[in-house]
Amino acid sequence: HYPLRRQRQMCIRDRGQVDSLLKGAKVIGGTTVITALLPDSIAADDLRKIALDLRNCTAQSAVALISSVDSKPVLIVAVSEKAREQGLKAGALVKIGSTILGGGGGGKDDVAQGGGVDASKSSLALAAIEDSIAGN
Repeated sequence: HYPLRRQRQMCIRDRGQVDSLLKGAKVIGGTTVITALLPDSIAADDLRKIALDLRNCTAQSAVALISSVDSKPVLIVAVSEKAREQGLKAGALVKIGSTILGGGGGGKDDVAQGGGVDASKSSLALAAIEDSIAGN
């Protein structure tokens, strides 16, 4: 975990993009939840960087981002330490989304990656992740 000052510095890196995604954040059970379908062709490494930057903007957060690369959706989920303490796990959330996308995925409790073959279900996958966070 990072000291608050370092978190703010990390959060400021891609300020414009991060700000627009933060505006769409919801608070579910005390966790700031950011889900977004981003433009196509964002490489998985870049998607991961954006997710980690967003995760570091608030102390208790969960981030799920999807971008399609070569018509296949790539899903990244990042969960902060405080959200993990509340029981959220990135690996479990990515499996929920990836299953809807017609694929699979996995990872650790803090960051996980998945994908599938059906980009048309990206919004449904993000909604299912939000529902899971809400306990539905």
